[in-house]
Amino acid sequence: MQVLILTHNILVERPLVEKLQRLNVEVLSSAKLLTMLQTKQVPLEVLSFFDVLIVSETISDQELTIILEEVGEKFTIIRQTDRTPQKEEKMDWEAKGVDEWLLEDETLSGLREKLAEKTLKESVYSIGFGMRPQPEEKEEEKRAIPLWNLTRSEREMLSTLISTKDAPISRNDLAVKIWGDSDSASHMTRLSTIIKHLRNKLKIDGVEYDVIRTNWGEGYQLSKVFFDHYIVDDRIMDEIKTGN
Repeated sequence: MQVLILTHNILVERPLVEKLQRLNVEVLSSAKLLTMLQTKQVPLEVLSFFDVLIVSETISDQELTIILEEVGEKFTIIRQTDRTPQKEEKMDWEAKGVDEWLLEDETLSGLREKLAEKTLKESVYSIGFGMRPQPEEKEEEKRAIPLWNLTRSEREMLSTLISTKDAPISRNDLAVKIWGDSDSASHMTRLSTIIKHLRNKLKIDGVEYDVIRTNWGEGYQLSKVFFDHYIVDDRIMDEIKTGN
């Protein structure tokens, strides 16, 4: 497992780095990547080397919001904090993309279990700059979409993305198609959560993680890989919509 700690002060992170290394985790603590991420100068393929991003308590909530807007849908995000957030605050941050909370005095065993829980639940693994072994000149047979593992909202999202496959669809238009309006702030944060969960479930099923592309300023769009991997016809579309 590879972990990136985003921080303003790498010296502060030494105790956490040592704990992670004792768990045989490859870890990088970086202030430079934090700055590059905030200014949108870091290539996504560089971040893709890491399975988990830990956001240090040296980073403000406002900065965390920017980080989540940039990469919250693509990575497992763990927020380091000196206290457990209240229920409402916790739900708000988790809707924005925080997956787990790491207390300042977290024990080694507690850290181990939190990392294990996230990797087992979401099958998080390094995509190694996209250099996953591929069979030589072998065309894989298309397979059925794992509808049994999708919630109703995830099916509605997938159905909309399939029907608009030729062009990106904006977040507002997605919200209108799924909930009938785009004015609710909760709908906007929920969209990000649904996209993230859908990406994770398709990833578990063997599809590369950027199967749902984010076209900045335009919206979301399914990549060609999705249609190369899955059977998509009228019968499948009916099953997606009905859940049967």
